[in-house]
Amino acid sequence: MPMNKKISLINVYFIMLLSLGITNHVILIPLILQLSNRDAWFGTLLTAILHVGWVYIVYYIMKRTGQQSIFDWFRERFGKIGGGVFAAITALYFMWMSMVILRETTTWVQVTYLPQTPKIVVSLIIVLLCAVVANNGIRSIAIISGILLPVVWLLGHFVAISNLQNKDYSLLTPLFVDGVEPMLRGMIVAAGGFMELFVLIYLTHHMKRRMNYLSVVILALLLGGLTLGPLMGAIAAFGPIPAMQSRYPAYEQWMLVTITKYITHVDFLALYQWISGTLIRISLFFFIIAEGIGFKKGMHRRWFLFASGIVLSVLTLLPIIDKQIEQFVFGRYSAAFLAFLTIFTLAVALAVSFKPKTKVENSNESKKAS
Repeated sequence: MPMNKKISLINVYFIMLLSLGITNHVILIPLILQLSNRDAWFGTLLTAILHVGWVYIVYYIMKRTGQQSIFDWFRERFGKIGGGVFAAITALYFMWMSMVILRETTTWVQVTYLPQTPKIVVSLIIVLLCAVVANNGIRSIAIISGILLPVVWLLGHFVAISNLQNKDYSLLTPLFVDGVEPMLRGMIVAAGGFMELFVLIYLTHHMKRRMNYLSVVILALLLGGLTLGPLMGAIAAFGPIPAMQSRYPAYEQWMLVTITKYITHVDFLALYQWISGTLIRISLFFFIIAEGIGFKKGMHRRWFLFASGIVLSVLTLLPIIDKQIEQFVFGRYSAAFLAFLTIFTLAVALAVSFKPKTKVENSNESKKAS
């Protein structure tokens, strides 16, 4: 079956850069700017450097579990209850993050391009498409990422180069005008986003070969660059105060692009970048959730994914959920989010460090004793 085919290292890079990179643009950059103002770029740079050390924990988990599914590993070592708890925490986290990006995407699309189209229509189209991609397996997600990412990358460099005449990089200084506290607040947000790289532990068994530490570090630095580049560009293009007040600074840089005096308003190209990231992110999270539940039959898996998509779409429209997502996006839960990712990653690392004996190992020891 396609879902069982292995993916290469470059496939992993493509998937990660699209699925995690979209949150850097949509959620991290506006919030870091609001919290840190001009110091945002320096705090993000420092966080990216520190993250290089943190990702060793992710690598350690991948190394200890080998190329076995993390879900199967937990079930074998800690039984159905332990494995079920791990799968439940994973599912809740990925469902929440899917709701966040879905809500942000549908809101942005409606406000900027489709004001007369109901949110539910846009939302359902996105989640049902994601369900189809997720149902086809990790190989399909990898192939689509390989098609989408090069264009996303070219468009990113295009908008950066096209706006050079509008940028003044002297606006990046002076730093620490209000002390280091604003920078530290922004670093909490940046760290929470960067630590999502722990998603790699769910993909290890799908890789043709296991990633080494250097490969993980390179991926971490690339993700850091995806945040740092547009962040510095927004401050240089708009100035620290306007950039801080902007809702979507990465998108608004597109509105400055002009190609001679005859071609303007090319900001619709940002739609390709945003939808590409949203598609891969939600598809990947759906795939991981379905894998954690462990469906054996394709039909059950298919219906679960489509039902999850519909539930996800409906939940994001509920006023109480929408309000909580808005507060999350504006940083109310940033410290709690960072604490959760830290504790969860460390707990998994601790679990793989002390591996309880499996039933097979215990049985072998009993036979030797007798």
